Amino acid sequence: MKTLLTAAVLALLAAPPLAPAAAPAPTITLHERHGHVTPQRQGFTHTGGGNIDIAQPTPDTVVIVMTGVAVAGGHPCKDSVASQDFDLQQCFEVSVDKPERRKFQLSIEARVIGLLRSHKKGGGAAEESGACATILSGPAELVTVCAPAHSVAGGENLSINCHEGPCIVPVVPGKYTLHQTFHIAATHPKALLPCKASSAEFAPDPALDPLWISYWEPFHGAIKKDFGFQVILKVSEAP
Repeated sequence: MKTLLTAAVLALLAAPPLAPAAAPAPTITLHERHGHVTPQRQGFTHTGGGNIDIAQPTPDTVVIVMTGVAVAGGHPCKDSVASQDFDLQQCFEVSVDKPERRKFQLSIEARVIGLLRSHKKGGGAAEESGACATILSGPAELVTVCAPAHSVAGGENLSINCHEGPCIVPVVPGKYTLHQTFHIAATHPKALLPCKASSAEFAPDPALDPLWISYWEPFHGAIKKDFGFQVILKVSEAP
C-alpha cells in the first residue's frame, strides 16, 4: 500500500502544471446603422444590384459588401450617365469580460473586385472610386483604409482585383462607428447610330442584364461571385 501511495505522489509531482484558463476573447456587437444606395440615370442607361450586405461570421469579425452595376449606352438626343453611390454608417461596440491589464486592437482591410468596359466606337467611359472605410470614435477618426480608384475610356477595358490593409489601430472596450462609401459610374456621349455600352460591373450575376454586353466582350466567362467592395473588420487582443 505504501509503495502505491509513493508512486501516486511521484506521478503527481512529475505531471506538468495545469495551464491557466484562457482569457475571454473580445467581441463585436452591431448596433444601429444607416445604409443608402442612390442610383442616378440619364439617357439610355441601366443600373442593377445596389446592395449593402452586412454579415458576422464570428463574434469578433464583421464583413460588409457593397455591390452594384452601372451601364450607359448611346442616346440619340443627349448624353447618357448612370451611377450608384453607396453610403453606410454602422455603429458597433467592442466588449470583453475581464478587460483589466489587457490591450486590444481593431484591424480593417478593403478589397475591390469588378470589371470596367469602354468601346472605341462611339466613346464612353466607366469608373469606380471612393472605396473607403473609416473607423470613428465619436468625432475622432481612428483609421481609414481606401482601395485605389480606376477608370477606362476610348476602348480600354480593365479587370480589377485590389486589396488594401489590414490597417491596425489600438482600441479599448467601447462604442465606435464604421463609415463606408463606394461610387461606380458609366457615361456615354449621345449617338445617332447603335453602339456598344460602357459599364462598371461590381456585382454578381444577374445584376447586369446580358443584353447590355456582347457575347464577344473581353471578359466573357469571368467568375463574378466575389464582385463588389468588401470590408473586413476584426477585433483581437494586441500581442
